[in-house]
Amino acid sequence: MTLVALHGFLGSPEAWAPLATMMNATMHIPYLPGHGPRPWFPEAGGFDAAVDALVEALPPGRVRLVGYSLGARLALGLLARHPSRVEGAALVGVDPGMPEGPQKAARRALDEDRARALEAGGVEAFVRAWEALPLWTSQRALPEAARSRRRAERLGHTAEGLAWSLRALGLGVMPNLRGALRAPGVPVTLVTGALDEKFTALAKEYASPAVRHTTVHGAGHDVGLEAPGALASVLKELGWR
Repeated sequence: MTLVALHGFLGSPEAWAPLATMMNATMHIPYLPGHGPRPWFPEAGGFDAAVDALVEALPPGRVRLVGYSLGARLALGLLARHPSRVEGAALVGVDPGMPEGPQKAARRALDEDRARALEAGGVEAFVRAWEALPLWTSQRALPEAARSRRRAERLGHTAEGLAWSLRALGLGVMPNLRGALRAPGVPVTLVTGALDEKFTALAKEYASPAVRHTTVHGAGHDVGLEAPGALASVLKELGWR
């Protein structure tokens, strides 16, 4: 069974390197749309089109999905639109989408502001501002080498591609996929870092007998970076060996 790993916004396949060394499994690790030094874009342009393009590129048969943040939201889209291709999903730091309303409109405006900042100021200035967000406070305790590797990943994109990603795949435009968490016959595990209070609270809200939630102590939002061994242990406990 193939393990498909989907990175987060500003990430790359290299983000999964620590996990790949710890898992005895075949792994398929693509660039997400809009990412990489030569970004690709689905022909139709939106969130659903990105999901359909990703599923077309999957290895044959059913797969196990592990996704982080943006990658987790796209994995949830795969579960919603193509459940027959998914054997199970582990979603790290996932927001399953917002109902239409003022909060979603505000997020759409924020994503547009960020896209314009990218186009006006470039990737390096955007990454500096991104790394100053409170969401990444826990990463300041990581070794400098680990933070430098992640920064290099963040800088390895184009402003055009990232701006497209914010406009086409951001929380302000993605479908509300909360119902997909309970897709019949597909076990879902939500993984959050204990220091990531917002996403831990979200996961607790959606946890149920059919949707498992596990918390990784000492980690923030990016569990794969901050505690890859703990994430590997979670996947192995699911039988993903």
